[in-house]
Amino acid sequence: MTPRRYRMGARAEAVAQTRQRIVDAATELHADRGVLATSWEDIAERADVSQATVYRHFPSLVELIPACAESVFDVAQVPTIEQASKMFAACETARCRFEQLVRDSCHCFDAGEAWLDAARRERRLIAAIDEVVTRQEEALAVLVRACLGGDTVRPRSLQLLCVLCDFPFWKQLVDRGMAKRTAEATIVALVNTVLDEEGVQ
Repeated sequence: MTPRRYRMGARAEAVAQTRQRIVDAATELHADRGVLATSWEDIAERADVSQATVYRHFPSLVELIPACAESVFDVAQVPTIEQASKMFAACETARCRFEQLVRDSCHCFDAGEAWLDAARRERRLIAAIDEVVTRQEEALAVLVRACLGGDTVRPRSLQLLCVLCDFPFWKQLVDRGMAKRTAEATIVALVNTVLDEEGVQ
């Protein structure tokens, strides 16, 4: 006889795998078609589950969109400045911290480009998407402040650093034909230009 603990563990694992298949299917479809053009039926078919199963895991977009977002970009919560600072503990200068931020962000942008692009296009149409994108923007602002450490810059420069490090700017460079590695290096160079203007090392 199979121990009850093992049966419960196997069941939980199966539920988690089904949930992940649904998230993966939704993320792919949203990237291909857009969120509004994707139905629960489409998601169920792509994930090879019933519509009832999709609804059981994700009753609405309010639950589904954050799960999709977290699969391509960690936006579960906006970090505190202390939490964000720990991410750059190995870097002693603002330049080093910003380079790490840009490179890590560009990696996420590359991996989740299609979904992130669809989310930006439809954020004003779907409240759940707007909430997720807003949270990502707020998280980025905290990360930028953490990269600056104790240095103070003008509000204009702070805004510019946030723009340079965010997905839409990277996407514009790539869409205009710039190779992704070149786009990454270009963003690092532009960030350093802003830091130079502010006298930040």
